[in-house]
Amino acid sequence: MIRMLIVDDEHIERIALQRIIEEGSPDVEVVGQAANGREAIEAAERLQPDLITMDIKMPGINGLQAIEKIRESNPTVKFIVVTAFDTFEFAQQAIKLGVYDYMLKPSRISVVLETIGRVANEILMLQQELVTRSLERERLQKMTPLVEADIVEQLLFDYVQSTPLPGMIDLVGFPTGRDGFVMTLQFSPSSASAEEGQLRHLDDVYMQINELSRGMSNPIWLGKMSGNQVPAIIFLDGEFSYRAQAIGVAKKWIQALDGKHGFRLFIGIGGVRKDVRDMRKSYQEALLASMDQSLLARYCLYENLTQDEIQAIGVRNLEMEKIVLEEIRRGNLDGAGDQIARMIDVFEGSGQGVGLSQQRIFEVLIVVTRMLQDMGMEVCTPYFPYSTTSYMQLKAEARMLIHHLVQVGDVVETDLLQTMKLYIQAHAHEDLSLERIAATVDRNPFYVSKLFKEHFGMNYIDFLTQYRIEMAKQLMQETDKSLKEITFEVGYNDPNYFSRVFKKLVGHSPTDYRKMLIRPTNKKHS
Repeated sequence: MIRMLIVDDEHIERIALQRIIEEGSPDVEVVGQAANGREAIEAAERLQPDLITMDIKMPGINGLQAIEKIRESNPTVKFIVVTAFDTFEFAQQAIKLGVYDYMLKPSRISVVLETIGRVANEILMLQQELVTRSLERERLQKMTPLVEADIVEQLLFDYVQSTPLPGMIDLVGFPTGRDGFVMTLQFSPSSASAEEGQLRHLDDVYMQINELSRGMSNPIWLGKMSGNQVPAIIFLDGEFSYRAQAIGVAKKWIQALDGKHGFRLFIGIGGVRKDVRDMRKSYQEALLASMDQSLLARYCLYENLTQDEIQAIGVRNLEMEKIVLEEIRRGNLDGAGDQIARMIDVFEGSGQGVGLSQQRIFEVLIVVTRMLQDMGMEVCTPYFPYSTTSYMQLKAEARMLIHHLVQVGDVVETDLLQTMKLYIQAHAHEDLSLERIAATVDRNPFYVSKLFKEHFGMNYIDFLTQYRIEMAKQLMQETDKSLKEITFEVGYNDPNYFSRVFKKLVGHSPTDYRKMLIRPTNKKHS
């Protein structure tokens, strides 16, 4: 609906024009009238009309003066001037002020409706264009974090994307200051052992990191969460030094995130690079800076490390090896491969040669093999067929070896899978761990995780989540229980978390989904 203000010093003229509009222009609403220029300025400020019909000859502030004043605060409003003068001088002034059209007094009703209709159509087209632009901006805002994450992957991890890097950078725009550095946000469980259900909170942690990044004064490209780590490229902004800005950003993240959802946060900070193509080196420095996470400050700058400390880190890092073993134990081969790749980045950053790095990775794979054998698994013997010549090649071969250590047989264990499915469905409302499910079929957790992935195309936690959401949908359909009651009945302790999971899988919030349901009125009593 177009909002219209009528300005004329003759009362009868205002009444007549409003009646014409109300009877002949259904898309236009007269929201007010003004009898002179001063009233017009005040009414335009108060009512925010889209269209104003402005009488030119009025006492005090005339129409053209009022138009000039109104335009200062509302530059988008359209004007139709109403005048008894059809002169060249008036036309020049009107064009200069951006008047859209004008009507001579008196005008036939058909001319009035035609003129106002023409302007109203133009306003509607502009409003639609603004809506379209707003939707495009919203889509771009949603897409920007995904593009930035892909950029970070290409710059830091040797990943090759389908879209060339320059094209993606053009899409998100380059920050004004191109000097930047890399931070690695490392999350570790607060307790000695991570609960399986605790891992799902990393999604919430990542969402919070994203929100905090948008509120920072420094432009930030946030990478994807891989395992327990999130890399970020931070660009320098303002007059403060690199060190001051790096510590400032780290402290804000630590204050907001450390200890939340059962995770401790430690941030490693790499050195400044003037070219984004050199950010990989800063990333390696950030990894080196995050090796010793016992510091009370919860962050460390690479420039604070001594050369002896750097070399010692590169020789061996037990903490990273423990993470590899934990990922293997959980059956997360991709996560183990990512952690192996980080170890290789640390070796490269500390100046350790490719040959020695290959030997160190081989030692880790031997430890992994022994652990799997102790779990009762049949594993292939890991070996590198030849000496690698680059860190990139070493990472690719190490990932391949990780995935080939264990091969799940081609024969589907139908009874075993069915038993696990039925057990999950019967106990979905409880806190189910991978170990608990594995115990029901007398298998080790790693094998169960592998089996689920191989034959259901998802891990057990995704299977459990889908089943819980289907249970919730059924309860919404067949009962009048509150959403809070349903949340606890299907196995969730946090209604907000349940709502996010439901919307992610179903596409609608629980409240909206329930509104869409058509349930029989006698269902409750049947």
